[in-house]
Amino acid sequence: MRSFLLFIGYSSYIGSVGDGLLGLYALWVLIGNNLALLNLSLNDFLAQYVEFIYWVKQVALYVMPEGFANWLFGIPAVIYFPVRILMSLIIGWWALKKAEQLKTKNV
Repeated sequence: MRSFLLFIGYSSYIGSVGDGLLGLYALWVLIGNNLALLNLSLNDFLAQYVEFIYWVKQVALYVMPEGFANWLFGIPAVIYFPVRILMSLIIGWWALKKAEQLKTKNV
């Protein structure tokens, strides 16, 4: 269980870095377009600017209810990424804290 929690914790932190870079890129796209694309959805951002990871939408449609996945990908990218980063950091912190607690119980 501890190994699983460590994996979740560290992958959440690493994922936050990737999401941060994507969020900065989305912000750069918006600023470059004089904020005209302020409502640029996550779906459109991935499809138009980072096509190589657009496949994640198909995964989301497979693992989530279709209505929820479509709603999620309709959120503006500049809102989605900061929320996702915050959630990943909280989940990572929690998992690493629990892993540390398991380590001290086994010592």
